[in-house]
Amino acid sequence: MERDPVVFAWHSARGYHLAAIGLALGLGGPLAILALLCLRDLVGVLVGGGAKGSFLPVAIPSLGQAAPLVLVEGWTLPQPDLILAALVGLCFAALGAALLGWSVARLAFLAQTRTVRRLNSRVTEAILRAPPGARDEARSLTQGMGALLARMDMLLGLCLLAPALAIGAVLLALLLAGLAAPRLVPAVAVGLLAAGLARMLILKRTAARADLRRSESAAAERTFADLLRRMPAVRVHGAADHERRRLAAKGMATRTALAASESALAYARAPSLALGILLPAIVLAAALWRGDAGGAAPVAIGALVAAGGAFALAVIAVAVTLRLWLVREGVAPLFRDIARTLEALEARALSRHGEAAFPRGGPLAAAGVGAYDPASGERLAGVDLAVTMPAHVAILGQRGSGSRVLAAVLAGQLEPTAGAVTYDGIDLRGLDAAERARRIALAGTEAVLIEGSLRQNLLYGAAPGATPDDADLIAILKVTGLDAFVYARGLEGAIDPEAEPAVARAIVAARQAVRDALAADKASRLVEAFDPARYNHQATVGENILFGEPVGPVFAEGRLASHPYLRAVLEAEDLSRPLVDIGLQVARSTVEIFADLPDDHPLFDAFSLFPAADRGYFEDLIGRQPEAKGWRRGPAGQRDRERLTGLALRYSETRHRFGLVDSAFEERIVGARRSFAALMPPHLRGSVEFYDPNRLTAAASLEENVLFGRINGEEAGAETRVRALVRRVLSEQGLEPTVYRLGLASRVEPGLGGGGASLGEHAIGARERVAIDLARCLARRPDIVVVAVALEDRKPAEIRERLRALREARAGSGLIVCVPDAGSLDDEAPFDAVLSVERNTVTAA
Repeated sequence: MERDPVVFAWHSARGYHLAAIGLALGLGGPLAILALLCLRDLVGVLVGGGAKGSFLPVAIPSLGQAAPLVLVEGWTLPQPDLILAALVGLCFAALGAALLGWSVARLAFLAQTRTVRRLNSRVTEAILRAPPGARDEARSLTQGMGALLARMDMLLGLCLLAPALAIGAVLLALLLAGLAAPRLVPAVAVGLLAAGLARMLILKRTAARADLRRSESAAAERTFADLLRRMPAVRVHGAADHERRRLAAKGMATRTALAASESALAYARAPSLALGILLPAIVLAAALWRGDAGGAAPVAIGALVAAGGAFALAVIAVAVTLRLWLVREGVAPLFRDIARTLEALEARALSRHGEAAFPRGGPLAAAGVGAYDPASGERLAGVDLAVTMPAHVAILGQRGSGSRVLAAVLAGQLEPTAGAVTYDGIDLRGLDAAERARRIALAGTEAVLIEGSLRQNLLYGAAPGATPDDADLIAILKVTGLDAFVYARGLEGAIDPEAEPAVARAIVAARQAVRDALAADKASRLVEAFDPARYNHQATVGENILFGEPVGPVFAEGRLASHPYLRAVLEAEDLSRPLVDIGLQVARSTVEIFADLPDDHPLFDAFSLFPAADRGYFEDLIGRQPEAKGWRRGPAGQRDRERLTGLALRYSETRHRFGLVDSAFEERIVGARRSFAALMPPHLRGSVEFYDPNRLTAAASLEENVLFGRINGEEAGAETRVRALVRRVLSEQGLEPTVYRLGLASRVEPGLGGGGASLGEHAIGARERVAIDLARCLARRPDIVVVAVALEDRKPAEIRERLRALREARAGSGLIVCVPDAGSLDDEAPFDAVLSVERNTVTAA
């Protein structure tokens, strides 16, 4: 790979660069000449007058008394026509320059895009083909690419165009200076050289100052972070004066360096300021000089203005080129490092096209194999074994024994550091890496989640035309133990009645079946149904007022207390003051209960009605407001009452048990519910979907729609019993596939702690992520499945049950599975082979 970014850009998009340069010089040059000559003629008319004049004449002045050399005579026009022609020429040049500028900029962008795409493609391919042992090089490459693209700007698109334009602009400036008077050419050349040198000095000093400011900012952040870390010791030992002196000394050193940088930049700018005055003076002096004998021809004012315009264009083009040159100088070392790392990765890359065909079966053998896994730190040494595939093989070994490494080596996902692993006599390293991964699947770690649906995560890596249907996928879920997880997520999903009217009708019909089943089991008390005339004790105060599901953010829980319509309803029902009282008591009780717990304690997150970030606010509020009277006036008091009302609306007597809601208050809330629904303005009706026993609530979960109520939290074991009953009823009603479909459609957002239908990595436990990785392997239907970690941390009976299901699913196909010990195996269904791994080697086979 090329080591210079400019050379790389040229080789990546040669056609675009040539087209951009050709357009810019071939059309831009004539347009610039036309504009400057039209400007010259207009100025000539302005200062010369006369009834007639020549339009667009081109002549080279002689050095002596001889007549100038006329290249183009131009057109003799009356003064009004000459002015009109010059203006029309300027307009034509302006429009042409705009169109040409867009075209050239587009070509430059395409050149940049193609170059970046080629670089990204090389990097992507190198990372995808890199062996597991090249993890450090791959990580270095990704970090380098991020830094490179952040600093590249438009270098790859303009690196050739800008110098070409600068050269063209310089030649144009010299040409027009020569057309004005040959004696101006040296003055213009010297001026351009001086302006370029001054600009280069300013750019370098500015870049140095920017680097220093960035380092100063980072140092200041580290300094203040360290000060925060020291604060407990500062308070205990009274070391505030010491810290002030220490920070003052550091600040002095930083200010000294910045002062030096600013002085250097000021020194660089001084010549530029001087040149701004001297260059026009030099050019005017050269124009006014008539020779020793005074015989030199005078310089026309219009020609001098045109030469000045060309000079300005040249200075701008040179400045842009110099700035790009500095960008290139800044990224060149990083680009060279990326090129070297990329070449090293490509040299180590696994072969994309193996020469040998992938075998259908035969002995899977290891001869003198040693291996090391940098991710886990486990190693393997001196392994010799052979098992004939397809077969079911168990690898016995505790964590750290080397069993995981053996599984990864047999799957071809970890290269041996010594010896070789062969399949039917073919070295696994000689097989196509992608084909090998499809034919020998390794479930060796927690799944790396991708953004998308849970279904897409389970089918990650499966060939597009060979994905299992829903029935097969549900069977895989049951083998891996993910069925309960996906089913629970399906119950939290929602149905669109307009898109699936038949399913919506079936769910509404299932409500009665669930009620009948609960009654038959004498368990009706386990679910508190939604009743428009009764307060639901399993819901919060705010949910009881809404008696429906909010649609959109208007009546979302966090905004409910501040909504003007709800505040008006509460005021009309005389509930504003009681809710503030409840909120104050909730805040006081919460602060007292969690007084000795840190903000990050899980109990605080689970049971507190306000987040840890608001803890200080409510502590201050109850400190200055012991009773719900004498509120502060103005916005501050309104904010306090609104926050307390929000606490009261999130309060549930069943869950929080502060004894703040009695039957009389419940009746008042039900009355407010009726007013809230009856008086709602038309423009707000779409913001709440009210509960209706004869209609599916699209904004509610499938479980709430089936139950049409909430599970009673006061009954021990109610949730388990009710969900088992719901599952049985849904299965009888033929709705179980719908539940699984909704669960598989739930979103996965890696790195986010999602709730509801959105799953984050923290919402999916480690065991589920391991099971997802195994499900991915099974969904691909490989020849051999190697299971390294899916059965760890389980009881022997659970392992045997999972092994039985896995072996049934893999009947007639290859299976290699790691288990902790022989006690986890089923004696009635022995494996075809059992390998024991202890102390990093195979001790029995």
